[in-house]
Amino acid sequence: MGIRYRLGRPQDAVAIGVLARRVTQRWILPEQPASAAGPLLYGMSAKSIRQKMQDGQRFHLAWQDDGRLAGVAAMRGDSHLFQFFVSTRLHGQGIARQLWQRTMRDAIRRAGTRHFTLKASAMALPVYLHFGFVPSGPLLVSDTGLATQPMHLDLP
Repeated sequence: MGIRYRLGRPQDAVAIGVLARRVTQRWILPEQPASAAGPLLYGMSAKSIRQKMQDGQRFHLAWQDDGRLAGVAAMRGDSHLFQFFVSTRLHGQGIARQLWQRTMRDAIRRAGTRHFTLKASAMALPVYLHFGFVPSGPLLVSDTGLATQPMHLDLP
């Protein structure tokens, strides 16, 4: 199975949304209160994703050779990773690492970024720790009840 990486385009918004919602419903929502689901999933709609692209947020994509989306990493302001998903059936194949490295290199090239941030779900903590991120404060709980762990990565 080959994987091709490229920047997302507005016409990719539906595929991005489908992947993000599937992974979220499988791995993130079971650990969250029901009140968090609607607002979280709305941010993964094709309309919302297209708007984020128009606002300059960058979506890095991993596509399988058969045309199916394997993963997405979305960066705001060349420093904050706000969406990071790999298809469940492709976990453990190095796609997440390649996608993160590509996203990070792009931010470094574009903006000289050396400080990255994110808000991790409990399920994703081990992945981000493996990438070198560390917790940067106490667990946060949004108005909708969504619990996330703020994390950061500082490059030398």
